[in-house]
Amino acid sequence: MVEGQPAALDGGDVPDPSQVSIKATASGCGAMDTQVGGINTEYALTFDGARGGRDDSGTYDVACDVEVTYTFPAGYTFDAPSLDVFGDVYTEDAAVVTVQASQSLAGTASASRTFENIDTDVEGVFELLSIPAGGQAGSAPCGATSATVNVQLRATVGGTGRASVEFNYIDGLIPWRRCR
Repeated sequence: MVEGQPAALDGGDVPDPSQVSIKATASGCGAMDTQVGGINTEYALTFDGARGGRDDSGTYDVACDVEVTYTFPAGYTFDAPSLDVFGDVYTEDAAVVTVQASQSLAGTASASRTFENIDTDVEGVFELLSIPAGGQAGSAPCGATSATVNVQLRATVGGTGRASVEFNYIDGLIPWRRCR
């Protein structure tokens, strides 16, 4: 989980966890596992099939769409959660991998990053890109008792040479607050 950022203004700004439901569905990501922190201020979604690349058989881009629905008591709202995207990228020769993420609630925020010359034997998962909470992605309207955040993860392979890309998981903080 992401550390070092406050998830709420104080303990009174987080709804009672027994009154909050967070459910996620995904397509193009393989099987997904949803984990929510004990007081509903952080989340993590892991994937087992959000991968692509280029090999002798062809080029395979990644299109992973996630829909996260939050149900919560009246009197609370939240800004679009922060979105940290973790995965692995490998390129050979002149291959180029571009990863993109966007999320929308009342608006849309997005980020992209291009990888090339990642020719290494070191394997591991690292942060591919990040979108901060709130901002252009917006907030759930006050008075609502549910809201849906849509997340799109994309990876495209260009150039020439072998490449691989995988989205392993996303996580972030949910900045709850009371409506005023």
